[in-house]
Amino acid sequence: MEEKTRRLEEVPGFRTAAIEAGIREWPKPRNDLALIAAESAVPTAGVFTRNQVAAAPVKLDRRHLKATGGMARAILVNAGVANACTGEGGEDDALGCARRLGAGIDVPEEQILVASTGVIGTRLSLAKMEKGIDLALASLGKTDPGDFARAILTTDLSPKEASAELDGDAGVFIAGACKGSGMIAPNMATMLAFVLTNAAVAPKALAAALKEVVASTFNLVTVDGDTSTNDSLFLMASGVTGVPAVVKDSGRRYDKFVKCLYRVCHSLSAQIARDGEGASKLVRVRVIGARRAREARAAAKTIAESPLVKTAMFGNDPNWGRIVCALGRSSARVDEGRVSLSLCGARLFEKGMPVDFNKADISNAMKTEDIELEVDLGLGKGEATVLTCDLTDGYIRINADYTT
Repeated sequence: MEEKTRRLEEVPGFRTAAIEAGIREWPKPRNDLALIAAESAVPTAGVFTRNQVAAAPVKLDRRHLKATGGMARAILVNAGVANACTGEGGEDDALGCARRLGAGIDVPEEQILVASTGVIGTRLSLAKMEKGIDLALASLGKTDPGDFARAILTTDLSPKEASAELDGDAGVFIAGACKGSGMIAPNMATMLAFVLTNAAVAPKALAAALKEVVASTFNLVTVDGDTSTNDSLFLMASGVTGVPAVVKDSGRRYDKFVKCLYRVCHSLSAQIARDGEGASKLVRVRVIGARRAREARAAAKTIAESPLVKTAMFGNDPNWGRIVCALGRSSARVDEGRVSLSLCGARLFEKGMPVDFNKADISNAMKTEDIELEVDLGLGKGEATVLTCDLTDGYIRINADYTT
């Protein structure tokens, strides 16, 4: 039986809002401020960018989650302005937003988290944000399903949402929404993701589950190799369910929760790769036969981020030499004589030697929205799959004119 698709707006224990605050001058009026509010402070986990230049909201969220021991009441999100590289003034703006929202729902500012996405180097208009916060509070619970996912977009072409039910626990589910199209190479973990559940999960178990799942989902996605200053992924658990709580980071109930969380995060991360700026194809780069899993990840990511490989995918060019070249410059151990390579199910390179193949046939097979690329290093059992997209002239046009 197919699962019912759930939205963030439908998770028990939470209310959302999405309003137009005029934070950015869009080509046409649209919502650019969103809010998630729990009925009370709930277990919350966050994973953030490892870029050494971190945006003001990232710095604030790290402090607040540490201060509360992983508890939060609300998350405020704005699109259009990243509030990164804005100095002490930008940090004051982020804190000012948290204080205004905290006062609006009568909770300490430490229980408020904030997230921003948009142009780097631009400060938020605190006056617009404060007015927007008041409007969002008045709109809580009045949004339609999908409104939150649409309000957080910037250059994305489409909203990204996913959900999954916990096996065997009727009515207990996880739902998520994210944004991200360019400047995507999460290492945490411009990408923002918000995941809610009505499952009861203790703060430490929630943080452990998020860290475990991120390693095999969002951290294995790359669009252009640029890790944003603002990457943030949040997971909140309302506990509005009669099902026993997950209190430890081990055991059957924990494993079941992690499995469900993986399904949601894998879907969201794949949607980001598919919606890469200017992209026309989702490309799955699978590396097997590595000495270790970390070496497989390194090899797959190097291939996935190669501009030459990505442009070949766009041009339907089965130029396997570009792939092998990228592989060789990765940090993974490579023995050329053991390497084999397949594209769209056809073997092009076998144990260090080219294979005769019909170039026109492979090129035609590449004329699809989903491309499978597999490399076997022949050295061990380590494997990994990285999701990426092709590199098109659309990516250049979008980013050449982004601020002008």
